[in-house]
Amino acid sequence: MSKVSAVSYRLIACSLFSLFLPNAHATVHPGNVAIALGWNTLQLHADQTLAGANPGQYSVKNLFDPSPAKAWVFHAERPHPQSEDIKPVALTLTLAHPSPLFAIALAPGYAKSSSTQFQNASPKLVKISLYRAGEAKPFESRLFKLAYHARQYSAAQLHRELGNTAFVDQTDGLITGKSDNALNTAERLLLINPGAEAVAKVELRVSAIEAGAKYTDTAISKLRLLDRQVHGQSAEYQLAQYVERDLDGQLGRLDGGKLCLAYSAQNPWPMLEHRSCSSPAPRAQIGQADQGLDDIFFTRQDPASDAYQVPFTIALRDAQMRLEDGKRRLRVSAADLRNHEWVLARDSQGALRAWSGMALTQAFLANRIDGMGKAYLQPQDSAYFFFGYARLRLDPAAGGYRPSVYGPAGRQNAAWPPR
Repeated sequence: MSKVSAVSYRLIACSLFSLFLPNAHATVHPGNVAIALGWNTLQLHADQTLAGANPGQYSVKNLFDPSPAKAWVFHAERPHPQSEDIKPVALTLTLAHPSPLFAIALAPGYAKSSSTQFQNASPKLVKISLYRAGEAKPFESRLFKLAYHARQYSAAQLHRELGNTAFVDQTDGLITGKSDNALNTAERLLLINPGAEAVAKVELRVSAIEAGAKYTDTAISKLRLLDRQVHGQSAEYQLAQYVERDLDGQLGRLDGGKLCLAYSAQNPWPMLEHRSCSSPAPRAQIGQADQGLDDIFFTRQDPASDAYQVPFTIALRDAQMRLEDGKRRLRVSAADLRNHEWVLARDSQGALRAWSGMALTQAFLANRIDGMGKAYLQPQDSAYFFFGYARLRLDPAAGGYRPSVYGPAGRQNAAWPPR
């Protein structure tokens, strides 16, 4: 199997993790604060907040402070050092006037600097629950999984950057952990409340984290509540309306048959090409799907370009594939995307663009050296391969948005936002 599959070199602190972290025993306390939004007033309550050197340093009020150097930070308690799961921490937002919210925009991580972003954890599983006035049970709950990018570090590099921090499993001196890529602090749009109910209370519950290189302290930099009446002319509302009303009709026109994944003898990272493949079709390894695993594709070289190619529709996840006239077709709908984040960015003119958190394909990496003695694409599943997945992308267009497929990017660490 691929050497790169050993990219499961996980960034894991040793079982004595807390003994090596200067703030691992910092006190935590509940947080309560009132925030005036201009169009409403919020009462915020956090289960816990990390106690900093200065009063309010990590307070929940920082979520609504425009300074990028400020964030709400809490200390995540894990059942064991390697776990993504944590003891859930909830943030409750009570609105003085119930409001027909349509989305929550959340900027994860500690965006004060690339160092604080890299060293501290970010929320990975976020459950949003909505309550009507006077009701004890939520009328809507959605669980969102936030995607991040990781990179590979040498142990020596980490010690230079982080000092005396202990790690285990330093096979070949390599460790994989959350990177300082700008993607990791990109704002996420979480669409909620399609029935336009009047929301009196929002609960945001974090139950899993993307660990930082040094701390399990978990940060959310900014939070926005988006209201149908107040933000009805915003780009975010236009995006939400497009997803709800128009996306399905346009997705049917996406032709995955005119997309091709290609890699070369020099570069094992596939790149999505917006054209049909010209090489003979690859062959999937028999039995992988029956074992609950993604297929390995034995690839064939295109004699004209010397590139190894796989048709995009062959690489689709089963859930995003349909058969039509015996051929595999892309199948994706607005319903599939309902409980997935939208990663936001602005283009050079300030127009809003969005990438779905739902992956259309598994991430793949080429193996040309060992194992099966022939060229093949091997599936991967790690934040290290964020730019190896294919995702739905929405770009501004006349009358709304235009859907297309983004990625794989042809390299492990692409710039964000993509050009």
